[in-house]
Amino acid sequence: MAKVCVVTSPGGHLAEVLGALGDAVSRHDCFVCVTGFPNVRGIRIRDVRRTYCLPVFWRYQEPFGILASLLVSLPIFLWIFLTERPDALVSAGAEVALPAFLVNRLFFRKPALYIESITRLHVPSATGRWIARLATRIFVQWPEVLKFYGDKAEYPGGLL
Repeated sequence: MAKVCVVTSPGGHLAEVLGALGDAVSRHDCFVCVTGFPNVRGIRIRDVRRTYCLPVFWRYQEPFGILASLLVSLPIFLWIFLTERPDALVSAGAEVALPAFLVNRLFFRKPALYIESITRLHVPSATGRWIARLATRIFVQWPEVLKFYGDKAEYPGGLL
């Protein structure tokens, strides 16, 4: 049984990545790292054994908030990875995935899979463009997006 770290923001990204993983969530030791918005604190997801809530800053989608979240999340992800020792990293976004993929690339070098959002029909997301440099494999849900990611990307059909 592999230990899988699922990194995501709450809401649609969380639903998307868990939906794409399907039965793998119950077959493996999966834990979720999710940004700790007030509505997800204390979250209990069926078949997920542990949940880590990451800090979110006021105006988190503005450049200062994103940078602050990134800097604060780096040591948190280092601690999570040292504690959990995951065999793989999976994310469907959003920006919370960047520090996790960075820590993985710098210190652990485990397989890192990025699932581009189903909402990205023609161009990749900003998170996807950044993570493409750090991911081992990228799965896109529309063939039109393949050209932006090169050889790392594949289109397995709609994952949801």
